[in-house]
Amino acid sequence: MAKKIRKHIVTNVLFKKPVSKEELTTWNGDIPLNIAKYDRISFSVLINKRREIRKIENISYDILIEDRWVNVMRYDDHGGVGLLHKHIKVALNDEREIRSSGGVKKSPNKQTQFRWAFKDIQKNYLNYRTKFLKNSNIDLY
Repeated sequence: MAKKIRKHIVTNVLFKKPVSKEELTTWNGDIPLNIAKYDRISFSVLINKRREIRKIENISYDILIEDRWVNVMRYDDHGGVGLLHKHIKVALNDEREIRSSGGVKKSPNKQTQFRWAFKDIQKNYLNYRTKFLKNSNIDLY
């Protein structure tokens, strides 16, 4: 019976210099969608020193109901690691949300995702508003 001999292989591994954590700052704001100022887009993102978006915390469509801003739908990317997806609130008295990534443009670039979500809300906020108010049995006009 032959003895098995272990051979040790020495490999040189090149270690990359550890990446230092970026210093991120919060950039947020509210932008009215119409002259009446009952609809707005609010956003909150984390940016680095070069003003590049690293995390999309929230891009939302809000509506003013009885002197209170109510979130109707929002986009986020779950901590900067996931792809952009939307959360749609069902009704005013119903806290459930519909989460979906269908119809959302997929891009690894956070700036592209931010611009796309912003434009989507600008184009479709009347549809989101109509569905939300109908489900809530509210007539604002």
